[in-house]
Amino acid sequence: MDNPLLKPYLLGDLALPNRIVMAPLTRTRAANPGHVPTALMGEYYAQRASAGLIISEGAWVSEAGQGWHGAPGIYDEVQGAAWARVTAAVRERGGRIFAQLWHQGAISHSSFFTDARLPLSASAINPEQQVHLAGGLVRTETPQAMTVADIVQTIADYRHASRIAKDAGFDGVQIQAGFLYLINQFLNVSTNQRTDRYGGSIPNRARLLFDILDAVLEVWPSERVGVKTGPMTNELGLFVANSSTLATAEYVYAKLNEYQLSHVFVMRQMADLSATPLAALAGDAVIVHFRAIYSGTMILNVGINPVHARELAAHDDRILVAFGREYIANPDLVERIRVGAVLNDQRPAGYYGSSPEGYTDYPFLPEEPPTILPKSGEAVLP
Repeated sequence: MDNPLLKPYLLGDLALPNRIVMAPLTRTRAANPGHVPTALMGEYYAQRASAGLIISEGAWVSEAGQGWHGAPGIYDEVQGAAWARVTAAVRERGGRIFAQLWHQGAISHSSFFTDARLPLSASAINPEQQVHLAGGLVRTETPQAMTVADIVQTIADYRHASRIAKDAGFDGVQIQAGFLYLINQFLNVSTNQRTDRYGGSIPNRARLLFDILDAVLEVWPSERVGVKTGPMTNELGLFVANSSTLATAEYVYAKLNEYQLSHVFVMRQMADLSATPLAALAGDAVIVHFRAIYSGTMILNVGINPVHARELAAHDDRILVAFGREYIANPDLVERIRVGAVLNDQRPAGYYGSSPEGYTDYPFLPEEPPTILPKSGEAVLP
């Protein structure tokens, strides 16, 4: 039987050669004073250009949005010129790449800022998470609650970063509105206790996301804009699922359905949800639940191997599958899936750092016939 993952797909108006996506992955190879993408990053992405679509690692939309040592920005001309070299390298290999637009909000630290100011967030509430500094992990601090002027500036920052991404030759952008970061800090009732139009009700807490989306859509057509969102939770701190988590996500997906977007990016739940309000969304159940709300293209991620991915793609022709760690270790992942080859072992020591080791030195398939994987897999969606 033909593998549906390998079939072409029209993502909005962008023709993809397959339904395999390289997930956004923070790899910290931009550890320089200007947070400028490096030539090494260009080589890394170009190696993986056979993906139907690459979504870049998160890139900060402003200096205020930083919060992870070694991550890149996409808010000034120098960064934009460097990203243009990355996109040119991908395009030279026949690839397509979206930029992920990122603001970390409270998942940051005062030591990132020259004036030692506190990071920004919805409210002055410590999310009780960890931050990646040059010297290792530290605990988050209590952030500054954003003023309305801060919010207006942040929306403008997303618009500006969108223009830089477009000028740099990206094929589109994805708004990071999930996991622990700024937009989700507004969505999450535990970290948003505002009493103005950006807090309180679900529509108010979701307002920042849709104000940002509207700003990005001033630069890009809707079919070139995606959103990463969903009831992604952490097992610790203030991102543990609460009584509003699911209803908030349902509202967001329903409202996103009003836009003709490129995609929404959905992360399966790998944490133990058994004692949480999200117990019914474990594994593939999250896909079933939100497919009933959102009718457009979904890009699925987390805990999906190539066999399971094939089954998911066969079940729903509006699904693409994103691979993260598999793409770290297998620059030729599409070809390995095509022939059923064994995947390279990952080297976690190289996930983060500044060297090519564990980044651009993973082997491609040799010319001789590869070792073939057995034909077995997980259960598919009901």
